[in-house]
Amino acid sequence: MNLDGIKKTLLAWLNEGFLEGELSVEPEWYVLWRPEEVEEFNQDYQLAEYAPGFITFGGNGGGVLLVVNERGEVFHLPCTGMAPDSASRIADSLQEFKGYMQK
Repeated sequence: MNLDGIKKTLLAWLNEGFLEGELSVEPEWYVLWRPEEVEEFNQDYQLAEYAPGFITFGGNGGGVLLVVNERGEVFHLPCTGMAPDSASRIADSLQEFKGYMQK
């Protein structure tokens, strides 16, 4: 999954009214980044250094990032102790993840 694809997906979700809400899977709450903020959040959290291969597109508002890997699988990743092996898979795709989101 590339950055432009994530931005397009986020824009579509935001236009549908998804910004933050409950998740029916861990971490149980989501907050989506705005497409224009995605690159900045990835730089600020230093994902390329601490969790290479992942791109963040949101969080839970409490120390957990929502990330996607190159295959498009969705994970949650703690900000403290951030490393690829600390990511927990929650969906096979962004489309599956969307099914867990509530407005």
